[in-house]
Amino acid sequence: MEGMQFALEVYQNAWKCSVGVVGKETSLDHMIMSSDDDDVVMERNKVEDNNFVESSMILAKRLLFLAYCEMDGGQIVSARQRLVQCISITNTILYYYSSSSFTTTTHQPQITNNHNQSSAKSTLLLLLNDAYMELMLSMEEIESDKVLARHVANMAIANGNCCGWVDPMQRPGYMASNTIQLSSVPIIDSFNEQRPMWCTELERNYETILEEYWNTTTGMMAKNQWMDVGCGRRGSGHEDHSVVEGRGWKEYVLFGTGALDCEDDAPFTKKLLWQHVPDAVTLAQEGGGEVIFSRLSPRTHIKPHCGPTNLRWTAHLGLVIPKSESDCRIRVGHEWVSWSAGKILLFDDSFEHEVRNDTDEERVVLLIRLWHPELMSRSGLASKLVQEAIAKKEESIQKRYNPPS
Repeated sequence: MEGMQFALEVYQNAWKCSVGVVGKETSLDHMIMSSDDDDVVMERNKVEDNNFVESSMILAKRLLFLAYCEMDGGQIVSARQRLVQCISITNTILYYYSSSSFTTTTHQPQITNNHNQSSAKSTLLLLLNDAYMELMLSMEEIESDKVLARHVANMAIANGNCCGWVDPMQRPGYMASNTIQLSSVPIIDSFNEQRPMWCTELERNYETILEEYWNTTTGMMAKNQWMDVGCGRRGSGHEDHSVVEGRGWKEYVLFGTGALDCEDDAPFTKKLLWQHVPDAVTLAQEGGGEVIFSRLSPRTHIKPHCGPTNLRWTAHLGLVIPKSESDCRIRVGHEWVSWSAGKILLFDDSFEHEVRNDTDEERVVLLIRLWHPELMSRSGLASKLVQEAIAKKEESIQKRYNPPS
């Protein structure tokens, strides 16, 4: 860590000096007007500007990487300071790009200059997104800082819709905003025209699905297939255990990584899903979701968090619901609602949400991840976006282990 700090110092000092030099537009104009050779002055001015941008970008990249290291090492306060510095420097460079400070030389084609600036701006915007995302996540993981996470999201939105966010309550790690604009609503009620028709079919077969749930709680299936959420036995949701507070949260995977490769467990439910919700099944099999029996223990709280992407919605079919429904509920965005046995609750889990079971009874639902309905007519795009989201997640992990040059 000390070596990285030493590597930063030369750029930090150079950056402070460069801001003073490049920011003096009046004196630069005076130099240009009084020079006997305008081309020479403009060339020198261009070199100074380029040096400033290059040094600033190196500094911003190193600040971001050092913040990653400090965050992983538990030095939260210091990491946040680095991230704020990174955001400030990156915005400063973007400001200079949009101002009249940058001049072109008569010896360099305008098209080349535009290409270089476009490439640099793309790099800067990625830096800005990564810094805002890391800063927000550092607040997200600490219960007392949850309000600050929303504030950081607000800042990112004001700073040119960084991270693709448009609502501080909806801040997933991947937002499909560059390719397609998806409508956003926290809870999809029964009157919403986008509510899938198959919801009625699942509600009609509630009793049979409930019976098959009870069958999974006995014998070898109960011993081998029920697992703690976030235990690592399936490909996604490794960090879900961090939001569980209380007696526990368990799952039985029907479709998705971790599911049994047979039709003996919940055969009717699986067949029903294949017939009426095939896209949810394929989404799970592609690694973008899951279909599970979800069992929340009494006196358990799932702390506020946001899902990973706005590409999908979540459906809960109420199976076993505590008698005191008002003491077992879910908040999505700003709204609290309760489950009802045999009824589907549909919501967008990319919005901040939390669950409280303050009763002495278990709460069980059939949980289904499904495509956002506006992607249903564009299945090729939907699959492409899921793979892109998975790739970006992996890329964000690799960035923490590969220092910038």
